[in-house]
Amino acid sequence: MNKYLILCLFAFCFTISFAQSQVDNEKIRRFYCEVKGVEKDLSAGLKIIFDFGDRASFNVWGGLTSKLKFVDDNGKEIEFNSMVDAANYMVERGWVFQQAYSSVYFSKKPVLHWIFYKDANSFEEAREGILTKEEYKKQKK
Repeated sequence: MNKYLILCLFAFCFTISFAQSQVDNEKIRRFYCEVKGVEKDLSAGLKIIFDFGDRASFNVWGGLTSKLKFVDDNGKEIEFNSMVDAANYMVERGWVFQQAYSSVYFSKKPVLHWIFYKDANSFEEAREGILTKEEYKKQKK
């Protein structure tokens, strides 16, 4: 009789534990960010833009919009030395590298694309610690 009771109790606990993990997993979603690197027009190096998919990163003339550049807490634009520098920035904030590829845009310049993802409860949680120039200006108003 005791063995049967213990078995039932174990089965009940397992079911509750499994149901709770299912509920917890429903809150977590995967968010993506595309880091784009394009050669600068008049100087060496890359212009690096972070695209979270919530607004267009290319303007109608084929250029990358500067309002998507990252800034520090004081609103100063963060200059990235390379795609690896940008990748390190993302990894420090919990993002995971997934894939890289390249393409050519209207300006005939190669564009490097690095895809990152982060599992979080919300878009805001995924973006925690990351501030764009546009967002900084809105906060200061």
